Amino acid sequence: PTTSIVELGSGIGLASLALALSSSQSPCSIIATDGSPSSIRLLNENFDRYFPKDCTTTATNNRPSAYMLEWGDDTAIDSLLHNQHLLCGKYPDLIMASDVVYAHSAQRELFHTISRLCPPQHKHGRVVIAHRWRANLKEEESFFEMFDNGGFVREEVGLEYYTRDNSVYRKRSMMDMKYPVSLFEMRRS
Repeated sequence: PTTSIVELGSGIGLASLALALSSSQSPCSIIATDGSPSSIRLLNENFDRYFPKDCTTTATNNRPSAYMLEWGDDTAIDSLLHNQHLLCGKYPDLIMASDVVYAHSAQRELFHTISRLCPPQHKHGRVVIAHRWRANLKEEESFFEMFDNGGFVREEVGLEYYTRDNSVYRKRSMMDMKYPVSLFEMRRS
């Protein structure tokens, strides 16, 4: 079966492009979403550049689709879920996002969108968020705590860093590192 993937806050689509190009041997449906019309235009331009419509290689089977989605908009979320060319009434297998938590004002809408795309009955769905920690750790951590309190199991995965002298590993919470980044995986409990 085809794996379905939704990227939230895609911007220019780098993550979706990388995923599509690296998974050319496995069929997947990749939907890159953004709430900005100019980003949707850029997404389509980039997808056309790397997946020309006249190309017949196996990689073109995984050509991402661009979709306008404002976080928290139930009508847009329902439209995405029931789009006959995209998710066809099924929940995505994977929801991914990178560097989307910095705007505290949009955190509730982002969590709402993720919760609608991965509801409690969707036990095999996964949410993966890459996050670069900034100045307000408490506000940023409060976003991830929404998952803990909202029926998800959250795990920080795969990212450990060397200290400045490379003597020991440390987790992301150590702010003495130059670029603290975390990768979280969430699934329904």
